[in-house]
Amino acid sequence: MKKYLLLIVILTTSIVSHAQLVRSYSNEFLNIGVGARAMAMGKSVSSFVNGVEAGYWNPAGVITVQDLELTGMHNSLFSGIGSYDYFAAALPIERDDLAFSVSVIRLGVDNILNTTNLIDSNGNINYNNISTFSSNDISAILSIAKHLPKLHLNVGVNGKIIRRNIGNFAIGHGFGFDIGAQYQVKNLKIGLMLRDITTTFTAWTVKDAIFNDIANAQTGADGKNQEKPEQYEITLPKFQFGLSYFTQLNPKYSLLTAVDIIGRFTQTNDIVSTNFVSFTPSLGLELGYKGYSFFRAGIGNIQKEIDFDSTPDTNSDNPTSISFEPNIGIGFKYKSIYIDYALTNVGASSGVNYSNVFSLKIEINEFR
Repeated sequence: MKKYLLLIVILTTSIVSHAQLVRSYSNEFLNIGVGARAMAMGKSVSSFVNGVEAGYWNPAGVITVQDLELTGMHNSLFSGIGSYDYFAAALPIERDDLAFSVSVIRLGVDNILNTTNLIDSNGNINYNNISTFSSNDISAILSIAKHLPKLHLNVGVNGKIIRRNIGNFAIGHGFGFDIGAQYQVKNLKIGLMLRDITTTFTAWTVKDAIFNDIANAQTGADGKNQEKPEQYEITLPKFQFGLSYFTQLNPKYSLLTAVDIIGRFTQTNDIVSTNFVSFTPSLGLELGYKGYSFFRAGIGNIQKEIDFDSTPDTNSDNPTSISFEPNIGIGFKYKSIYIDYALTNVGASSGVNYSNVFSLKIEINEFR
């Protein structure tokens, strides 16, 4: 117990001493989302998500796996300039009591041109000095889920390991934790997901020689693009609270409706925004046909945006408008193979061209 208390004191002291390094938005690649089903439903899945994909959305849902489950997703961003990839596997340790999953997420941009040495010391352009590099954000998420029968509750914990690099110029390593819970009352499900619950800590290493070359290549003026990035980042906690209801309309059709409240403990452009907390709703539905084909729709990313085209009135210098992100998708199930598609704008704000997202999930038990 003394060791745990000492660890808590050390972590608390570290967080306070580095308070100036807290970031409202950091490690944002972990907030994009995974799985075409969830994306089509506007990410409003924390209450009912289960199986292998729950390792990302709410680790409590991993408890439902009965055998090895595999899932993967690939998405090309910005006309193929970037790629967003996800793969996960889940296994029961004790069926309906304890389960484990591993998820890997990568957001990368490859073959970026480095032109800082395009002009040599004599002022001549030398194309042979152009090189390429990659920018990668990678995270491994280790999830464990436990069923608490006396409370009729499923709980789960995520441990996240993060590695980010910008070529060989800057490399960051981080770690953090999430916790989640799910509770069911008949056809109503309740879910809670707390991300970066202890704050996620990232330490950066920047090579001075490369940094100086880039800074000098940008401009010779003092204070222009020459400030070295800070060494540490702390990601603030986020939360997602959801409700969902499933009903069998008739022998052929079923309907799943869901609403989630997604927020951060900081001020943002969300519908409800204060200095302490900000949040916005996300809505989704899934219409199923005989349990093997599905139509999905959702609305998410509801934000207040400054309307630069409007004329300010006497009461406000910055008129705002409400923007939102509609999503649609379909899914098919054959035995234990799930193929899902979503039309959404992964990792982008409203107004950016939408992305086609495909994901595949396989439950191995049907093939044994």
